[in-house]
Amino acid sequence: MTEWQGNIRRASTADHALVTGILAEAFMRDPVSGWIFPADDHRARVHHAFFAPFVALALRTGEVHVAGDGLGATLWLPVGGDHDDADDGEFAELEAVIGPEAAKRFAMLDELMTANHPGEPHWYLPFIGVHPDHHGTGVGSALLRDKLTELDQSGAAGYLEASTPRNAALYERLGFRRRPVTLDLPDGPSLYPMWREPA
Repeated sequence: MTEWQGNIRRASTADHALVTGILAEAFMRDPVSGWIFPADDHRARVHHAFFAPFVALALRTGEVHVAGDGLGATLWLPVGGDHDDADDGEFAELEAVIGPEAAKRFAMLDELMTANHPGEPHWYLPFIGVHPDHHGTGVGSALLRDKLTELDQSGAAGYLEASTPRNAALYERLGFRRRPVTLDLPDGPSLYPMWREPA
């Protein structure tokens, strides 16, 4: 596979809609998103609203990176140390927008992820998304390498939860290692927590 050679930049608040759109499209067929929003039409209708507060939080407290003119994006959140990871009301309206059943499922997922989140300081990757038209072109790897190079230079660890074994294999190629726990959603898919020590 040829490695994508395009530009990666740090996003600003002006990119909120662009990044939200990238993630909404990228995760439309993701198994975890399909578990939160089982009905395709409902997922298509509310996906933008679901991702919007995550993008707002990352723009305010972490980093958002964009590949090219909107081919893909990553959200990175600093965890532990001097970082304040409290949300500032970004998620206050989420249930009203996505509906009570989806909100209940998301709360179950969030509780499971929070209970298994490592306590030591690290940068957390809640979402990396590549537009479906550009899957398999190296955009995702380029986005990851961009931030991982910085983490290596600063001596910082990274953490994520892979939503498929295929994604986990990609992350392993970039230095992430599976943790000894799998997050199993009731009657749904599993997530694979992964940790990366700086190279």
